[in-house]
Amino acid sequence: MPWEKYLVVAVAFLHLLVCPYTKVEESFNLQAIHDIIYHRGNIQKYDHHEFPGVVPRTFTGPLVISLTAWPFIIITHSKLAALYIVRCCLMAWGLKGLLTLSDAVRDTFGTTIARYMLLLTASQFHFLFYISRTLPNTFALVVVMFAVTSWMRGHHSKFIWLSAFAILVFRFELCLLLGILLLLELMSFRLSILKLLYHGTLATIFCLAITIAIDSYCWGRYLWPEGEVLWYNTIMNKSSNWGTSPFLWYFYSALPRALLLAYLLSPVGAITDKQIRTIFFSGIIFVLIYSILPHKELRFIIYAFPLLNISAARGLIFIQRKFNRISPNLGAISIVGVLLLNSIFSTIMLCVSYHNYSGGNALQELHSLVKERQGVSVHICNLAAQTGVSRFGELEPSWNYSKVENMKKADPWILKYSHLIIEAADWDSYQITHRQLSVVNGYSDEYLPTRTFTTSTILGVV
Repeated sequence: MPWEKYLVVAVAFLHLLVCPYTKVEESFNLQAIHDIIYHRGNIQKYDHHEFPGVVPRTFTGPLVISLTAWPFIIITHSKLAALYIVRCCLMAWGLKGLLTLSDAVRDTFGTTIARYMLLLTASQFHFLFYISRTLPNTFALVVVMFAVTSWMRGHHSKFIWLSAFAILVFRFELCLLLGILLLLELMSFRLSILKLLYHGTLATIFCLAITIAIDSYCWGRYLWPEGEVLWYNTIMNKSSNWGTSPFLWYFYSALPRALLLAYLLSPVGAITDKQIRTIFFSGIIFVLIYSILPHKELRFIIYAFPLLNISAARGLIFIQRKFNRISPNLGAISIVGVLLLNSIFSTIMLCVSYHNYSGGNALQELHSLVKERQGVSVHICNLAAQTGVSRFGELEPSWNYSKVENMKKADPWILKYSHLIIEAADWDSYQITHRQLSVVNGYSDEYLPTRTFTTSTILGVV
């Protein structure tokens, strides 16, 4: 395997090691994986019954990751180790998709473009940071990369089936990106309408049957999760409740942060190479159309990053050749300079992200401070639950962990919790019943694991 592939794997693994915990956007899939592994067929114990979320999500992705991770998890008794294993399995699927795509790029455009595409990806932060995170977008991204690979190789049947799976099971908005690629094949007459209808109909029936069967069983009612998500977020435009951004936000904020210098290089590649142009504009048009939705997040357009990096790799070759005309070594220096600047920014972003999971760090701190195995009851505040706490962090089977919401500070039953993980701003309200043990710093928030005065040993985590 070429060294640049090893580099991509190493960087992705580094992101996982530095930031092992997950945030609220990842919680459904992560909790679902936990429940499938540890509760199996006992659906009533699944976390989504207590915390269903605004819209239902599919269990299909978590089921695949659970089956992948299970042979490795059965040899360990640590839930924290299981968390790493689960994320490694998702990362393995994602990297397999990326490296398979790079092989298709190599066969289509040459070894140099494939190598530079991977080097640019390794030097950027967001793509490899997200590749092991249990976001709905990450599950969809894995399928998208395999679908784009099939498109590049002209394997139309496989492309149609993978596209249907990505759209109907994970993210319906992918009909924009994959639909553009499909339309290109139809317009160029490389794909016949008859073949599209045949495979499209079969793939639609199969994918809907899979997701409806799995998710109706898990949710306890007949449903198509992605259909409900489409209705709620897009048709009803309820996603706007989580904030809105200007129409061009993806172009002046998200893409520059995600691609870094590759954002400037990608149009250069499209201008200088007609073959690359199709890939570049497919990604750009997808982002442009998707910008119509007012609620925007960087992860929503992550599927376009590999396409734009392919174009950027061609742009990097163009820049290298231009500098080589001035001096034989100047071209190599320009390549190193681009990758180095990207890497510096990515390193800063990784260091910043390390402190973004204070809830998970607080729970880990609590386990390290409290040595008792019995009589420990922990309440986890909502903010901590959103910044790193998951079922995988519940390391002590004999402890009671609670995420009960709307707990009032003056309630007498607060005494039933031997420890609290709370926001630092709320500390004064609990000084009568609990004592501060430790402080875990985050961005604008701190967490206080505390212990009641009723016990002989005063312990707690802040």
